[in-house]
Amino acid sequence: MNSKTILLIAITATLAWGFQSCGSESNVKENQKADVTVSVQTVKMTNQPELLNFSGKIEAETHSNLSTRIMGQIARIFVEPGQKVSKGQLLVQIKDQDIQAKKAQVKANMIKAEAAFENAEKDYKRFTVLFEQKSASQKELDDVTTHYNMAKAEMETVKQMEAEINEMLRYSAIRAPYHGIIAKKYMNEGDLASPGMPLVAIEKPGEYKVLARIPETEISKIQKNDPVKVKIKAINEIVNGKITEVNPSALYTGNQFEAKILLEPTESQISKLFSGMYAQVSLEKGGMPGILIPNNVLVRKGQLTGVYTVSQMGTAMLRWVRVGKTKGNMTEVLSGLSDGEKYIVSYQGKIWDGAKISIK
Repeated sequence: MNSKTILLIAITATLAWGFQSCGSESNVKENQKADVTVSVQTVKMTNQPELLNFSGKIEAETHSNLSTRIMGQIARIFVEPGQKVSKGQLLVQIKDQDIQAKKAQVKANMIKAEAAFENAEKDYKRFTVLFEQKSASQKELDDVTTHYNMAKAEMETVKQMEAEINEMLRYSAIRAPYHGIIAKKYMNEGDLASPGMPLVAIEKPGEYKVLARIPETEISKIQKNDPVKVKIKAINEIVNGKITEVNPSALYTGNQFEAKILLEPTESQISKLFSGMYAQVSLEKGGMPGILIPNNVLVRKGQLTGVYTVSQMGTAMLRWVRVGKTKGNMTEVLSGLSDGEKYIVSYQGKIWDGAKISIK
């Protein structure tokens, strides 16, 4: 093999090695190229208040079931549910012919009793003067005095009967105790009303409360005058409120305690509130260290919940976490993330566990 041949072989080998080297560098750069560009945030442990949630229904602060103390047939009902009424307005009339007849009898007895009393009073005054003048005996004065006292007692008895009849008449005409709205009509015209049986329900508009049920594990955490937020789902608004009563006994409420929340709606909210609306009460108490992350970064697969974090190799790593309560657009993470770790909040295109990432 001459020198020219040896030189040609050497040049060919050098070129082949150069081409191979360039190809390897190109493959390395290709392998190092990121799969997805992401934005990240750092986990921060902050002091978070404990959020307590209770459910309940809106009720009117002033609500009355009107009934009667007499038995009788309902002659007429003048109102319908939803109707506005004024204080003193006649709502229900019960037939009272028998009571009116008794009133007429009492009136006649009153006239008779008053006349008898006037005569007895005149005799008493006259015999008192005669007795002082020694013109009447003690026996005559005693008899006249007894007759006078009996006439006076009879007149007082008739007056009490008249007051009783007037009271019965008052309960035969059911009137509104205050300005309000008729919430319910329990009976109809022609029905027989009896003592204590509700006839109509009335409530005062503009003043509303929520009766919330509180589990026994959380009753010790709430106190009177605690401010709360009440979400009314029907109108999709949040109304301010304040706890005004806390029932310390759950004997009759199935191991759940009751708390009364007085609502403090704005002028625009008052007209939208109605009794019976579902209410969700939220109360923030105390504070403890915790981690909150945005809801939209959570990945849900079946019963599992995860979040993409940044691994030490610079790849996306799906970390399964245990979450707690949701607070607005943030969710509490109970375990699975530590303070100072980075997690992915947004990305371009698709992302998967193990994807190479580039942080922008």
